Amino acid sequence: MKRTDQDIVQYYVINEQLSMSQGKIAAQVAHAATTMTLHYLLNDNRHQEVFQAWLSKGQKKVVLQGSEARLQSLANDGFLSIRDAGHHEIPEGSLTVVVLPPMDKEAAGKIITGLTLL
Repeated sequence: MKRTDQDIVQYYVINEQLSMSQGKIAAQVAHAATTMTLHYLLNDNRHQEVFQAWLSKGQKKVVLQGSEARLQSLANDGFLSIRDAGHHEIPEGSLTVVVLPPMDKEAAGKIITGLTLL
């Protein structure tokens, strides 16, 4: 199977231990989506084929939730993380969301196991 024939999904993992309103969660996911897209557009030439396939197939996204420890583990593994500026609702520096790059759903399964849908 060609890389572009895969079921490509992008996963966002929200910190379930923070008391964030729905609006705050939406804003944090938007920060993650914007940052990841800018990364691909400005820096990452190695994964352009998968990124372009994901764009052309509707940009499938799934929002999950996990503990802060799990988010920190994902961040330590090199996945993009978003920390809050502390203007509203939660303390400055709080780890709010970790985003995985667009990837094959099957491959992502090994990374997201144990996380639940938001």
